[in-house]
Amino acid sequence: MSETPAPSPDTDQRPATSREKEEFSSRGHRSLLILRGPTGLAIDKAIVWSTGWSLMTAQYAFAGGEHYTPTLMLWTIGARSREIRSACLPYFRVGEDMVLRGSNGGGPTDPHWVHNVRADPHAWVRVQRKNRPVHAHVAKGEARERIYEDLCQQSRSTYGYQKMCHPRELPLVVLRDWKRIEDKGARTTL
Repeated sequence: MSETPAPSPDTDQRPATSREKEEFSSRGHRSLLILRGPTGLAIDKAIVWSTGWSLMTAQYAFAGGEHYTPTLMLWTIGARSREIRSACLPYFRVGEDMVLRGSNGGGPTDPHWVHNVRADPHAWVRVQRKNRPVHAHVAKGEARERIYEDLCQQSRSTYGYQKMCHPRELPLVVLRDWKRIEDKGARTTL
C-alpha cells in the first residue's frame, strides 16, 4: 500500500477524543453504537468472558458495514505499573498466529496494551472461552509488511486505520502460543 503524506500540525485530522474515535471507527454512524465508555467496556468484557463474542466489536462492524471479526480478551503486564491489564480486541488469523491491530480508533498514539507488549512479551488470551499464555510482539520490517498486506485482504478497515494513524505506523501485534514456540525451539528466533 502506498504511503500517505504526513499531515501538517495545523491540519492533523486524527481523532483525539473518544467521541472522534467512535465517529471514525463507526464510519460516521456513531448513533448505531449502543455500548460506550467505561460501562460499555465493562459489560463487553463480561460478555466476551462468558460467550467469546463481543457486542462492542459487532456494533462497530455493523456501523462500518463490515463483517464481525472474532474477539479475544488480552491480558498484558503494565509497562510502568507491572500490574495485569486487560482489553477485548478483534483479532485476525495469519498462519498459525493471531494478530491484533493497535489502531486506537485511528488516534495519534498507540493504545496502552501495545506499550505493555513492547515492555514485556508475556501475555495471556481468552479465545473461545479458553485461556492460554502467548508471546506477544510488534511485527517489524518485512514481516510487518507481509502481515499488513494479509490484514488488508481480510478487512478493508486495516488500510483506513493505517491512513488515519499516519504518520504513526499502525502496530500489528503478533500473538503466538508459548507451547508452539517451545516445541519448535524458536524462542530465540522471535
